[in-house]
Amino acid sequence: MLKRLAPLIFFLFILVSCAKNEAEQLIVGQWYNESMMVELDAKSGKIDSVFNVPVGEWESILEIKPIETTYDSDGGYASEYFGLTGEKMQTSEGQWSLAGDSLYLTEGGKTTEYHFRWLEGKAIFRGYLDWDNDGLADDLYTGIQIKR
Repeated sequence: MLKRLAPLIFFLFILVSCAKNEAEQLIVGQWYNESMMVELDAKSGKIDSVFNVPVGEWESILEIKPIETTYDSDGGYASEYFGLTGEKMQTSEGQWSLAGDSLYLTEGGKTTEYHFRWLEGKAIFRGYLDWDNDGLADDLYTGIQIKR
């Protein structure tokens, strides 16, 4: 019985490995933010307020250039923030990993999970984080990023 299952198990392992490698290849590279929306206290079911940055409004609302994030094949990532005149204001770095359709970003010992959905040249990143700094990861972030 076990001998009959071995080829099937091997096939499933290869299938899962190929799917994971394909998803990883979609992530690896340079990305920039197109838009985002944060629904504060969304996890409670009672949204307190919404912070929205629609397509084409990033610079006027946030007063910075769209964030540029590079995901490296070794599992590292760096997000760079630039002012409107091009000066680098900040860089945040960490590690990334994939599990199924979730992207995990770890920075400074804190991991945030984002559902990742590929849309031909861009992707939707959606997950709960602590946007309002109240100590609770209950704010729903939805961001669209474009791959360069």
